[in-house]
Amino acid sequence: MDWNTRKWFKKLLMQNFKKTFYAFSVLCFISPVSSKGLNINVTLDSEIYLESQKIFIEKLGELKTKSDIKDLLEEQDWIDEYFLKFKPFSGSAKLNIKTRTPIFILNDEFFVDTNLKKFKYDKSLLNLILVNGPIEDLREPLNIINFFKVNDFDNINLKKLTFSYISGWQIQTNTHIIMIGNKVSNNKFNTLKDTLNYLYENRKIPSMIDLRYKDGVALDYGK
Repeated sequence: MDWNTRKWFKKLLMQNFKKTFYAFSVLCFISPVSSKGLNINVTLDSEIYLESQKIFIEKLGELKTKSDIKDLLEEQDWIDEYFLKFKPFSGSAKLNIKTRTPIFILNDEFFVDTNLKKFKYDKSLLNLILVNGPIEDLREPLNIINFFKVNDFDNINLKKLTFSYISGWQIQTNTHIIMIGNKVSNNKFNTLKDTLNYLYENRKIPSMIDLRYKDGVALDYGK
């Protein structure tokens, strides 16, 4: 195990009182000769919410060697870091896992976490924002998501972000379609913030807000 992982695990132990971990045991057979069971105490830093995690736990209980367990761990792209320790002659092992936290789903193919690392979208039913399109810079959808998170507009729930080379970014919420063009910038965010605040102060709810114009904002009240 590399130094960073060991450092993370030490920090995890020191801060254990700050977090609630969900622990469970899995019975694995590590010796086909002796048929002795190995009790693995698994600790995650989050609940089990991905289908990939459930499959991992099931497979873990079927493995028979230490090397197989390590190989299985290396295959799990939802794992950020892990610490695995076998206790000699005790028939037990300890496994601590730090999971990646997805913030949106990219093109129905990948989860993207807070560090903009992609890992396989396993079709888990999560209430995450959908992001679609030929996106080269993942910071752009993240900036849009953070804009709505920081401002916390009343009654606006971000649902989907779509990018195309022709139309640029389209933001779909529960109340509006918002067009902001090809470039995500602070000027666009400031204009959008002022527009949304004005609309809600005056109790106006357009179906579309278009920020692609240089001289202003176009509003469409059609259904």
